[in-house]
Amino acid sequence: MNPLWLATRATGEISLVLFTVVTVMGIATTKGWASSRWPESVVTLLHRNVALLSVVFLGVHIASTVLDGYVPIGWIDVVLPFHTSYRTLWVGLGTIALDLTVALVVTSLLRRRIPPTLWKGFHWTAYLMWFVAVVHGLGAGTDQLLTRVLAFAMTAAVLAAVVARTLTPHRQDDPVVSVKTRTEIRR
Repeated sequence: MNPLWLATRATGEISLVLFTVVTVMGIATTKGWASSRWPESVVTLLHRNVALLSVVFLGVHIASTVLDGYVPIGWIDVVLPFHTSYRTLWVGLGTIALDLTVALVVTSLLRRRIPPTLWKGFHWTAYLMWFVAVVHGLGAGTDQLLTRVLAFAMTAAVLAAVVARTLTPHRQDDPVVSVKTRTEIRR
């Protein structure tokens, strides 16, 4: 079997697992789920570093897909959704997930230079990016059993984190909570 094709498959699955970890850790940092063993600064730093690692694996996934040549996916198909003739819907969803990832990376790099509401608005698209990437993997992936098992486990992890976030009261210093809500909490 072609090593580039194996790299495409492996890095696609790995980047998706890493993006899931990043999503769960992002949820954890917004709720202040920290402890003496895992201070919030460590969780935040880990969130950023795992996000960077997931982008690296995504880059290798994309490059190995294009360079392999086994399927007709070119560099334009990487940035222009639904342009390829190969599994158009599924690869197009992957392109959308990449475009959202680029927006997340750019706004995160500019975080200190843009309004917090703009950064937060773009960061909310991380949930959409993650979901679209999972659907892309289910439709475009060639190892269906592994992809389905991973998709189920990753979805369960993210849903559990979202439910826990919803059921956990906000911290008073939570930057996600509005000023009005903080005032009401103090009363």
